[in-house]
Amino acid sequence: MVGSKVPLGDSHNFGRRVTLRGERVAKPRTVFWEWLVLSHDSPLRQLLAEETARDGLGREFFGFLPSLKFYRWRDRPSGEVQRAVLKPLGRASRDDKQELSRVVGRSLAFWSWLGVADLHWENLILGRDARGRIIFGPLDVEMMLADLGLPTETKLVPDADPEYAQVCRHAAGVRRVLPYLGKPVAAEQLLAMAGAYRQTLAFLERHSTAIGKTLAELPELRTAPLRVLLRGTDEYVQARLEPVWPPLLEAEQEQLARGDIPYFFRLYGKRGIHYYADEKLERLGRLPLKGDVPQLDPMLDVARGLRSPSRAKLRSEGLLTLLGAFDDASLDGQQQSNELTLTFGPRSLVVAFPDGERLHSRRNLRAFVSSVYLPCACGEVRSVFVPAVTRCEAAASTV
Repeated sequence: MVGSKVPLGDSHNFGRRVTLRGERVAKPRTVFWEWLVLSHDSPLRQLLAEETARDGLGREFFGFLPSLKFYRWRDRPSGEVQRAVLKPLGRASRDDKQELSRVVGRSLAFWSWLGVADLHWENLILGRDARGRIIFGPLDVEMMLADLGLPTETKLVPDADPEYAQVCRHAAGVRRVLPYLGKPVAAEQLLAMAGAYRQTLAFLERHSTAIGKTLAELPELRTAPLRVLLRGTDEYVQARLEPVWPPLLEAEQEQLARGDIPYFFRLYGKRGIHYYADEKLERLGRLPLKGDVPQLDPMLDVARGLRSPSRAKLRSEGLLTLLGAFDDASLDGQQQSNELTLTFGPRSLVVAFPDGERLHSRRNLRAFVSSVYLPCACGEVRSVFVPAVTRCEAAASTV
């Protein structure tokens, strides 16, 4: 029914929820960061199209990003976004698999370099647009400009943290592509991913000064909240039933008591973790800057062209992390493409590039990244959106 509102997601900030209103999604928070990367009209997207064309990569190099329209968001703490409309990919030919593999490599590089997090599989859409392009991108962008050293920090590929390894593996965003690329991914596709990852990082580094300047000129850069996740939603749900560790902060207790999932954020260039302290979202509270409280990680500096010492790690160790996430015992010997050569030994992995650069690593990278291959298929669906999944079928079968 036109005009009807369908609530989506959790309640935040005095009962506010994302709602579906016909062909638009109303979000009761800033949509600036989404507009920056998901709107074809944003100055960042325009810059990327111009520079990829100038570099001979083609204006559609970043064409895998959704191109959505945004409404009623300027000078507001909220906004509306066009609802994404895509067709499922359908049966994948060899060329389709190569194209999708390159999209995965570009995605891992782009989101890691921009410092975007929370790209779990429920937050990603995958399909073809009206022009037939493969679209693979997020629905929500609330965290950006984090100084990331590995693609695992985006949640596209799973972190190896033993405490959260299984959760991270199930939630990994790139699992969306496995129904099309197969399990395990073939060497030909892995070469395409790795080559696209390296190529994309090289492009972003070449144009980092222009990208930083474009961001610095936007007035919303320093006023749009960047979400800070102190805990997962599941922990807050648990906290309503029993104590959690570390103990809830007073600001968390206050938000839970009114029926909200606690919402915290930072502001670019300013100290502190903030939260809204009144229903009109005009007064801000702030967690203490010192003591036994969460502390903020460093952010990328737009004035320095988003340069950081961690960029070298992202280029080398980040590439090995990508390979480790998709590695499988069936990959053996030397595999070669125009962009690089991979040599899979029993215990070693060597990456060689045409310019003579070589990366050496032990084959077992489980200390840094977990495998994307799981015995279950939850999340590995062929629909554009991931349907609600409440329980893993593999776990259910063991009960």
